[in-house]
Amino acid sequence: MKFTEEDQQYITENGLSEEIIAEQLACFKEGIPYANLVEAAVLNNGVFSISEKDKDHFIEYFDSAKKQLAVVKFVPASGAATRMFKLLFEFLEEINEGKYFASLLEQKKYKPVNKFLSSRNQFPFYKQVLAEIENPLENEEVAFLKTLLDENKLNFGQLPKGLIPFHQYQNFSATAFEEHLYESAQYCSINGKTKIHFTVAEHHLDKFKERFDAIQTDLENATQTTFEIDYSFQEKRTNTIAVNLDNTPFRNKHNQLVFRPGGHGALLQNLNKIEADVVFIKNIDNVIPREQLKEIVDYKKILGGFLLQLQEKIFSLLRELESQGFSETLQQRATHLMKKEFGLTLDLNSAEELKKAFHKPIRICGMVKNEGAPGGGPFWIKNEKGETSLQIIEGAQIDQKDATQKAIVDQATHFNPVDVVCGFKDFKGRKFDLNDFVDKSQLFISEKSKHGKKLKALELPGLWNGAMAKWNTVFVEVPSCTFNPVKTVNDLLQPNHQPGNEKS
Repeated sequence: MKFTEEDQQYITENGLSEEIIAEQLACFKEGIPYANLVEAAVLNNGVFSISEKDKDHFIEYFDSAKKQLAVVKFVPASGAATRMFKLLFEFLEEINEGKYFASLLEQKKYKPVNKFLSSRNQFPFYKQVLAEIENPLENEEVAFLKTLLDENKLNFGQLPKGLIPFHQYQNFSATAFEEHLYESAQYCSINGKTKIHFTVAEHHLDKFKERFDAIQTDLENATQTTFEIDYSFQEKRTNTIAVNLDNTPFRNKHNQLVFRPGGHGALLQNLNKIEADVVFIKNIDNVIPREQLKEIVDYKKILGGFLLQLQEKIFSLLRELESQGFSETLQQRATHLMKKEFGLTLDLNSAEELKKAFHKPIRICGMVKNEGAPGGGPFWIKNEKGETSLQIIEGAQIDQKDATQKAIVDQATHFNPVDVVCGFKDFKGRKFDLNDFVDKSQLFISEKSKHGKKLKALELPGLWNGAMAKWNTVFVEVPSCTFNPVKTVNDLLQPNHQPGNEKS
């Protein structure tokens, strides 16, 4: 299709090109192919279980090896907290329209609001809200909601999710941002320095910096470490065009094209710029109070030790290949290693095939037992070339109408909590270009709305889905205590987020 001069200028201003837009529009029209599931990855068939003996070994291996390495924690933290408070916003809107408070609370839809209000003194921001309430004559519960959410008050719904208080301690409350800093110091600290990288919305950057300035002294004293914090923003050029339901470009009330963030897969560009030997990835809302951290820290080190030991085995093969050339003995070692560690039987009949199989980034992904949480999981899939690999697949990538595929989903036992440790340097210490290992076919199309009008949005291959599809992948079972997401505000009432619930 042809774009106007104004369209062309707007496309350029967003760091895109007409060619890229044409490719994106073609994706909407042609549709996205579903993943071809072969079977679910389960224990002893795609998912490793670590013995107690091996746990201690990997922890010691990581603690020893990391002293000579650069270790970074990478936390996607650009999202606002709006979804956390979505139902509270809807309730307050009806109150502002004059609907009766008590009758609204009786509705099934607002049962979580009732729980929120009746338990409000258990939230770490309770005293902060009380201190800001200005109209004591108003219904106390309504005043609490208005003070929490109104844009002229605390405006929590528009804050970055990372800056919402998550946990209450004796003398202070801590945001998710602070909890990530504290946690990272337990396994990323090297010689008294901890490096951590947050991807944030550009307009939120100052808020993160201000918060760190306020807590830096206390936090560094508590952890006996200094923090080196880097921030980055999602690049404009990773945005995608929105379309109407008939796949024509969606336009706003000013007749401008509408571009939307390309999902967490866009953050591959941010990750690709990090210079480190080991990178841990974890979502901003998956944190836990400090007294409960020991098991989580142990498993971070276990995953890190697993990565470093596996990496060394691979590096040894590749060094030998380079120094001594291809041999039958090397082929046998490589074939055995590929089968044992990655579960793949490959014909590695030449130096080129051996190098292609092993010369790539590695990721070790923690997997928890599936207890009904929505989201992706580990599967064996087959691509269009007939190649089998382990992948993290989301529900949107699966043809739920296909009985065979649905049966495979029903056999799944594990869930992806986004607990990843990455190695993306080669055996000579050179960093891979992560763009070379993306499966560009693993896009997502979702239905959204803007100004009350429905649209279709295109998301880039997810950061731990298609963006890492061509990495060498290992899945390791980790305990459910490592997964403590806060999707709605009431999740903060879960025992693992409440004070005094440390494990014995």
